[in-house]
Amino acid sequence: MRCFRLVPPVSVVVASRDRPEQLARCLASVRAALRDGDELVVVDSASVRRDEVAAVAHRYADRLVRAERPGVNRARNLGWRASRHDVVLFTDDDVVVDAGWAQAFADATERHPEAGFVTGRIDVPPGQPFPRREIALKREQEPQVFDRRSVVNLGHGASMATRREVLDRVDGWDEAMGAGGHFRSAPEVDLFDRILATGWTGRYEPSALAFHEQWRDMDEIVQLDFNYGMGNGARIAKLVRSDRHRARLVAANAFWHWGIAIALTQWRNGDRRLAKATIYRVAANAIGLMRGLATPVEAGHYRPRRGG
Repeated sequence: MRCFRLVPPVSVVVASRDRPEQLARCLASVRAALRDGDELVVVDSASVRRDEVAAVAHRYADRLVRAERPGVNRARNLGWRASRHDVVLFTDDDVVVDAGWAQAFADATERHPEAGFVTGRIDVPPGQPFPRREIALKREQEPQVFDRRSVVNLGHGASMATRREVLDRVDGWDEAMGAGGHFRSAPEVDLFDRILATGWTGRYEPSALAFHEQWRDMDEIVQLDFNYGMGNGARIAKLVRSDRHRARLVAANAFWHWGIAIALTQWRNGDRRLAKATIYRVAANAIGLMRGLATPVEAGHYRPRRGG
């Protein structure tokens, strides 16, 4: 008989802000994936609907932490620092995980101690039409290994695992990055960059399966693409200070392969509005790069000037 006990045990951190309905679906799936001894930590990222979020969290979670200021990375840092296990998994409140999700991550971190982070497969929920513009998906069928030369889609903070010693080494997530931060996106790729810079590798494990709701309309996608550009530009600005070679690789990918080249294909295919959104993202890359270069960095983290 197969043993399903998680070795090592895991802590799962879920940050949420004012989305109790989505949070309930997420937490129900995470709870079903956990085993005895695992832990589920919810961080309320300064929700206005505080009581509703708390009610959902108390139904499923082992611990609820309240962040008095919004910011996804601020919430994630509070969550992992409040957790008790060495292996920490992260997901988002608009994600539903497969029953084997936590087991797959626990096994992967056990088998690959050289990996500073492990990301999982993220697909469209069953029955939902495939979107015109993918949001936080990674759908490859085979495992991948990443190093400082890797600039492909490394995966997402919506479904990932790491270890406490790794987070301690890089001082956690940069709170200036991501939703609610000074720079509006790229929280996980910035974390991956800093982990890879310390000598760890990264890994993609497709057996850790999750489903990300594709709920945004086209206007929201345009704004999201601008935010993606801002964050990725700031990421490149940070790499310029620390790893010029990787900065060049990431910049080429952001401005051309994931930017202008895609926009040209979209335009030729007649999807003019999506092409414009992509160009919007490329322009935001440049804005984020300039702002990032003007923002101080200390120990690998942005320290925005007050009022900046």
